[in-house]
Amino acid sequence: MKICLIAKYPPIEGGESAKCYWLAKALGKLGHEVHIVTNAYEVEDAYREKLEGEDLNNAYQPEGVQVHSTDPFFNPSYIPYSKPYTEKLASLAIDVINKYNLQIIDSWYVLPYVISGFIAKTVTGKPQIMRHAGSDIGKLFFSPYLHTIFKEVFKRVDKIVTYPSMKKRFVSLGINEEKLFYNTVVSVDPSAFNPSVSPIDLSKYVEKKASCDCPVISYIGKLGVTKGIYELAEAASLIKENFLLLFVTGGENLGKFKDYIKEIGLQEKTEFIEFLPPWKIPRLIKASTCVVCPEREFPVKEHTPILPREVMAVGNCLVLSKELYTKYRKKVSSHIKDKENVLVIEPKEIEKFKNVLETIIKNPTYAEKIGHQAYLTSRKIEKFEKYVDNTIKLYQQVLGQKEQTHQTKRGSV
Repeated sequence: MKICLIAKYPPIEGGESAKCYWLAKALGKLGHEVHIVTNAYEVEDAYREKLEGEDLNNAYQPEGVQVHSTDPFFNPSYIPYSKPYTEKLASLAIDVINKYNLQIIDSWYVLPYVISGFIAKTVTGKPQIMRHAGSDIGKLFFSPYLHTIFKEVFKRVDKIVTYPSMKKRFVSLGINEEKLFYNTVVSVDPSAFNPSVSPIDLSKYVEKKASCDCPVISYIGKLGVTKGIYELAEAASLIKENFLLLFVTGGENLGKFKDYIKEIGLQEKTEFIEFLPPWKIPRLIKASTCVVCPEREFPVKEHTPILPREVMAVGNCLVLSKELYTKYRKKVSSHIKDKENVLVIEPKEIEKFKNVLETIIKNPTYAEKIGHQAYLTSRKIEKFEKYVDNTIKLYQQVLGQKEQTHQTKRGSV
């Protein structure tokens, strides 16, 4: 199969970019031809993953995957000025589809990728699948300046990849339920995320703590999107034992957060490193004593991050906010249990938060036990092969419907 995947892709940081990477890699490994059309090299520095020579030479374009990115230096001047991301992506996608005779468009995240994909669909006549995340369908969709275009494109794509909880919303727009494909098996690749991965050499990334043989508490994710990270820092500042608090993060508020770290006297135990690409995340997790996901009051109810499942798959200790824990128990698996395979905290309860982190620091064996149980639970949860197989079946179904429609039209002439 020959696929045009229009989406976020490394070095764009984030869960959707990472999921796109792992799915494309799996499809390519199975012999499918995957062409990524993206504006990845135009991502802002604050949300850019650090790519090195070894990344570009090996992991960036896995077997069967070819990346086509828009030119960050081509931004024509017109009044009022704006970067024509949608137009550049659509034009590039049309060129790639025609050059490589691609069969299907899979567009991921509504703005600008699904909109760009719809233009490419209209021009090339290729069927289009659209996928949404949490923020685009939970926030952008309700904008009075975007709602109409989103709704009209939704009605005209060939298939919408969504979740059962979204059925009511799409049907209320007049979209036939048969157009919906329920993506219930999004999964973590166990060949990449597993306990046998080698830990990353942190000395390549951190400075004053490079030789510190001490517990590493890691936070991986954007600043400013969710709450909970300030509480993590506050709780850690109350711990007297030696440890390294590692933030793999970035965002517009990074400077402000670094000032806070100094204000509470935590700078000697804290390191910040740039975002790393998805293929390095398993090794980063492995190098951590625990990974903390303290998110609370997330603005998009539909969003369930994939990172906690990646941590569990590697077999490391996961500290999870009560909010995420409740979501995971409901949406992922009831096998996830506090003090058995994860450790649950309420970020606002600083003293209790501190006690959990302190227990991990003082007793790494306990953290290892939680991580091992997390791995055993992950093996029950993750169905990556089924996830990829369902994607292929979806492509085949959409292509079959397109061919059937084409034959019907020919027969009616």
